[in-house]
Amino acid sequence: MTLQPQAHDAVFGGQTPAPMGAAVLGGMAGVQQRIASQAIAARIAALREAQHYGEHGLNLILQSLNDPVRQVQHTALSLLWRRPEPHIQQVLTQYSPYQLFDIVDTLQGHREAIASLCLSPDGVLYSAAADHSIRVWQLGSRGNPSKLVGSMRGHSQPVTSISLSRNGKILASGSRDKTIKLWDARSGKALQTLTGHIGYVNSVAITPDSQKIVTGSQDTTIKLWDLQTGTELRTLRGHTSLVDSVALSPNGQAIASCSWDTTIKVWDLQSGQQQWEFIGHSARVLSFAISPDGRTLVSGSLDTRIMVWDLQTGQKIHTLEGHWGWVKALLISRDGKTLISASYKEIRIWSLKTGKLIQVLNGHVNLINAIALSRDGQTLISGGEDRCIHVWQVP
Repeated sequence: MTLQPQAHDAVFGGQTPAPMGAAVLGGMAGVQQRIASQAIAARIAALREAQHYGEHGLNLILQSLNDPVRQVQHTALSLLWRRPEPHIQQVLTQYSPYQLFDIVDTLQGHREAIASLCLSPDGVLYSAAADHSIRVWQLGSRGNPSKLVGSMRGHSQPVTSISLSRNGKILASGSRDKTIKLWDARSGKALQTLTGHIGYVNSVAITPDSQKIVTGSQDTTIKLWDLQTGTELRTLRGHTSLVDSVALSPNGQAIASCSWDTTIKVWDLQSGQQQWEFIGHSARVLSFAISPDGRTLVSGSLDTRIMVWDLQTGQKIHTLEGHWGWVKALLISRDGKTLISASYKEIRIWSLKTGKLIQVLNGHVNLINAIALSRDGQTLISGGEDRCIHVWQVP
């Protein structure tokens, strides 16, 4: 009896007759044999075929979630992710969708390194760079490419940081020219220029109520400004070296600052009093993020380590290691479960609760300075010294 291959069976040899006595590797037997192969490409191809063989095929894909090779795990996860079967969804509860991130678009246009990124809820991306400019992009949907829709120019030195108001109306930018500029985020029109720092401005953050701006500077100070009038409200002093980054708690009542003096300080926004000082890094602290519930602060440093701190007790929870370059950017997902860190050439995704590494994303060829995440967690943006902006999405 001659075996005839079915639609989804693998047939080797093309038009060349098979060797005498050879059998066609078809059906579930063929799929099972190729999944047991030492060749990664063969295992991945077999997984794609397995989805056409009903429950038996799905079981093989489920088993491959434990494959020792991450590429094979990734393929199995992507094949199962949108399956409606309850037992599959139950298994997937222990997996993170961030394991599926892949580059879907690359934006190019800046002539120098990307320093900062902001993403609006409606898919408008703002990028700031050392070429003195801020560019505005409309991110594409599936099948439609992203496009450059505008730019903002006015700084005379590299733009170091940008922040978008929660209502999406105002964009604030800080620069090495020692100024802070306010822009109409929709038209790109310059609204105000704030001066007062005697060193370059490294970081800007707009409060959640869109009423104030916090800035950190090379001059070691943090300043609080009225967003409407541009009036300087308060100066916070305590760091002994350059303030690299500032951030706000979700309720806007606390300011966090990190510095080249290796410390992290947390301040009460209303009184200006220092609430906490965290000491643990052995080198300059470059980045941090605060969890949505305001209970956890995460810091990244020149020492390549990430530290997780309890904002209620002032204690360090744990230290995450794995990056082999400076940790330049950190963010926490809106559900508070996932930490994303950016360093030299790679982005790492962690479970914030356990500190377990979920995924490593590679695509940049140099230091990554900035990352941004969409509200639904399905789109990640990254940019850095290679002047490229990568758009990552869940398939």
